[in-house]
Amino acid sequence: MADTKRGRERQGRKKREQLETELAEREIETLDDDTLPEYPPDDTGSDLLSAPPQEAE
Repeated sequence: MADTKRGRERQGRKKREQLETELAEREIETLDDDTLPEYPPDDTGSDLLSAPPQEAE
């Protein structure tokens, strides 16, 4: 097949459609994932988040 402008345009449209389809599938997969991370995360390693509140004098 000769390399014509029309052929390149057709290939570009096909590639764009493939990418859009793939992105739409990824978006649907992330919408199905309803799990949220814990807050605050247990592995922070920060004393500020785990320190008990201090009493006011």
